[in-house]
Amino acid sequence: MSSAAHRGSRGRPGNVSAPLLVHEASGVRWTEDGHPLLPRSYGDAAGEYRALRERAAIVDRCDRAVLRLYGRDPLRILQGMLSNDVTLASATRALYAALLTARGRMVTELRVFRRAEDFLLEVPAAALPGVSDVFRRSIPPLFARWEDLSEAWHVVGVYGPAAGAALQSVPGTALPPAEEEDAAAPMTGRAAPGLVVTTRVTGGAGYDLILPVPAAEGLWRELLEAGVRPAGHAPLDVLRIEAGVPWWGAELTDTTIPLEAGLLHRAISTGKGCYTGQEVIVRILHRGHVNRELRGVLLGQGAGVRRDTPLLEPGTGLVAGRITSSAWSPRLDQEIALAYVRRGLEAGSGLEVGEPGGPVARLTSLPFAL
Repeated sequence: MSSAAHRGSRGRPGNVSAPLLVHEASGVRWTEDGHPLLPRSYGDAAGEYRALRERAAIVDRCDRAVLRLYGRDPLRILQGMLSNDVTLASATRALYAALLTARGRMVTELRVFRRAEDFLLEVPAAALPGVSDVFRRSIPPLFARWEDLSEAWHVVGVYGPAAGAALQSVPGTALPPAEEEDAAAPMTGRAAPGLVVTTRVTGGAGYDLILPVPAAEGLWRELLEAGVRPAGHAPLDVLRIEAGVPWWGAELTDTTIPLEAGLLHRAISTGKGCYTGQEVIVRILHRGHVNRELRGVLLGQGAGVRRDTPLLEPGTGLVAGRITSSAWSPRLDQEIALAYVRRGLEAGSGLEVGEPGGPVARLTSLPFAL
């Protein structure tokens, strides 16, 4: 897709929301090699990584989509569909949850925002086809209706230790407590009727702002003028891997049970009533265990590994796990990865990468010790 074509349309390219129309002047480099159109970097991925880690940077989260659920009783509908207790969502608290199949597999992860008359749902744009299919089949119009707001609303991330200070300069932005993940607050002023929510996607301080598109583009320009640099998805991916954060399309897919990804305490209520997939979750929690778990992998100074590269037991050649994401970590000065590995393998265990006799990687707990 050419830059001109991009500037001329906000239609959704592939499985992401259309990026904001503000990037060309910043020297954006797009990801276009058969993957969704994303701002990969702005010509200095290493500098963008440092800004995200040490100061503040703004990221176009066009990999996220926004839905609205409204009607007679949307709370009742969501409570019967999602893995977490939707009654806990409030004006000051977003709710993280999973939408599951009857077999306990993930349709999506999402955040739920409760407003006076409706709910906003923020989901991975790549999961939107599956979510839409479930909603069409499962939501009775008598009790609730839903609509995709992704053409009109957008998600912008501001991440880094100085993110709060940068946003405090924006009129009408009252920030929720930075130390509390998923704390939320409404936005007023020029950004109304938006929302701001805390996130730990980089392992440190950060905020996601859910805004109408004109307000999102205005916020982007205002922060750039204030000296906040843009950062692409390549450096963001490095930080979230270092933080051990599972990502939709990598660690989280339609074959994942959320317990495998370590999402029990954040995404699952063990005390609410029935929801789709609950039977599988309860059976695992009370009568068994998952067979694999998400772990960190230290790969050393070797060449890059691809997703789905097998990890083998030395001596036997048996597959003990598979890589889901990898990146070079500037802080650890080596390549690191996230992987699902067989339950019970201890931290420090060595596994051969790719083939019998291949380089030996070491398992570690998450997040990585930086």
